[in-house]
Amino acid sequence: MQRKARRRIIDLSKIQPVLDFDQGDHKAEFTLPSYQRGILLVRSYAFIMDVLIVSVLCLIFTNATLAEVTGTIVMERPLLGIYSAAYFLFLAVYFFLFMFSMSQTTGMRYCGLVAVNREGTPLQPREAFMRSFGYLVSIIPLLFGFLWAFVDPEHLTWADKMSGTFIKRVD
Repeated sequence: MQRKARRRIIDLSKIQPVLDFDQGDHKAEFTLPSYQRGILLVRSYAFIMDVLIVSVLCLIFTNATLAEVTGTIVMERPLLGIYSAAYFLFLAVYFFLFMFSMSQTTGMRYCGLVAVNREGTPLQPREAFMRSFGYLVSIIPLLFGFLWAFVDPEHLTWADKMSGTFIKRVD
């Protein structure tokens, strides 16, 4: 006859009554997850506005290039692939130029948002480059990197995480 092994319960409450893990280092209010959650909808509006601006510019580019073609135009997969790649390239360049020059896109400016580092200052060139690269990485898997902010506990996109930057409201 086999005996069942007894379970041993270890009670840590006498040794350590409260789990006092260090909290995340939040130097400024805009780095708090509650702040980022509060501006998530505004960030979404700004992003949609930026995508619409790039879409209109890309449509103008597409119509201009197709108008120069003589003969009939057959929209086959290779041509659609080229125009799709051009669209994503326009989107990446748009975000890069605005982040590098002003730390905000046109949509962010209209919605009263700006990208800043942990100290609250505008982005340095390296941070702007990393944020723009983060935008590219976020765009490639069908914009999943931007949607990530809705499920992330800190409410940050992949671009935010890669660059160590945050979005805050402009006073």
